[in-house]
Amino acid sequence: MKKSVLLVIFICCLCACEKEHPNPDNFLFYDHPNFEFVNAEPLAILNNEIKNGVFGDLHSLIIIRNDKIIFENYYSGYRRSDLHPIRESTQSVVSTLVGAMLYENESLTLDTTIINFFPQYANYFDDIPQKDQIKIRHLLSNTSGFWWKEWNQPSGSNENDAYDMSQSSDWIAKILSTPMIQEPGTTFNINSGHGVLMAPIMESLTGLDLEAFAKEKLFDPLMITDWEWERIPGEYVNASWGLHLRPIDLAKIGYLYLKGGIWENHELFNENWLYRSTRYREQVSGYYGYGFFWWRFSNISDVISPLIQNDVFFSWGSGGQYLFIVPHLDLVIVMTAGNYGNSENAAFAILQEYIFPSIIDRFQ
Repeated sequence: MKKSVLLVIFICCLCACEKEHPNPDNFLFYDHPNFEFVNAEPLAILNNEIKNGVFGDLHSLIIIRNDKIIFENYYSGYRRSDLHPIRESTQSVVSTLVGAMLYENESLTLDTTIINFFPQYANYFDDIPQKDQIKIRHLLSNTSGFWWKEWNQPSGSNENDAYDMSQSSDWIAKILSTPMIQEPGTTFNINSGHGVLMAPIMESLTGLDLEAFAKEKLFDPLMITDWEWERIPGEYVNASWGLHLRPIDLAKIGYLYLKGGIWENHELFNENWLYRSTRYREQVSGYYGYGFFWWRFSNISDVISPLIQNDVFFSWGSGGQYLFIVPHLDLVIVMTAGNYGNSENAAFAILQEYIFPSIIDRFQ
């Protein structure tokens, strides 16, 4: 029997009560898209096209608008209860944890050089100009200056340094032994090693294993009870691409950002971290920018053409794992997929052609 369950609630009466708006996992209530100024017709068309494979192997789509879940559906046999690898979107969760760490201890600074956290690897910093100047902020912004080939390299090739790292018995040694090519802070370059290094750094700063810190400071407050976090050889979690979450729980993290770090009247990170971590810091290409483990669209990107304001920020995991937040539209969107090697950017077409144009009041 097909496991996919359409959870979009189409309310047929004008008088609504809570029983007609289920409240899953004590999160948000459901509502009909039209009640939240979203045209339901394009979403219905989109739903059929996803089922027909127009956008490759999409596994889930969740849309939150005006504090209501207006669309939630699962495809290809996936269910709401299933954990899904969010791949490199793990790094955006780590960015969230950095915000929680800074909120708890305001004396901490992102300008600390990383050499302080790896005394056992001190020899890798010897006689290599500028390597001892790499700071935490350079890891978060992908501007360390390491000679690292990953972007646009085949994922299973030894030419891809991230894959090469994954085959190593000591991932941290692989990263820190890498030569430098640029001065830290000058040039953007995708490097999954940056996320990996954040696990031992944050453990050193908080006194807790990163997964334990995440449970205490993020998962428990958001009532996220089910997750898996892969570990690298040794003891640390894979803070670059190892987290598995339910899509609805990834949506909770997006909703936390939409609310400026506030969850049920409790501040989990300072609102200032929202702006620090998600603002356009580095130009990746003509179409993309980058913050602290968060992506942005440039002003010339076609994706944002239906909008009057470009405040979209998002996490981006390989294979089509996305969390989009659009503050001025009070909008959170989650997509997960198995589009490895094909249709990975289908999410951008979905935003541009279906979801953004469906917002009735987007020009107000």
